[in-house]
Amino acid sequence: MINEIILANGGFLDLITVKSEEVKSAIESVTFVVVILMVVITAVKTKLSIAAILMSAIVGGIVLWLVNGGINVTSDLARDEFGSAPAIVNTQTVL
Repeated sequence: MINEIILANGGFLDLITVKSEEVKSAIESVTFVVVILMVVITAVKTKLSIAAILMSAIVGGIVLWLVNGGINVTSDLARDEFGSAPAIVNTQTVL
């Protein structure tokens, strides 16, 4: 059975790649549900306090951003911004 799956997918590395993408998708989905529950529980515990709900939603948004690769996006943007050196302009003063 395992050999059939490995051969059908083209190899062991392809199988690992497919499974890791499935796990990543599952983790993102579970995180989304946990964040929604966190906001709802906070709303109930604080008797619909707007400040507590907003703070909970902001923290949940940051967690979702981090889980979905927000650090990678930020590092790529910083690398692109700081990696490209500005053009060097030589000036000469003629007297």
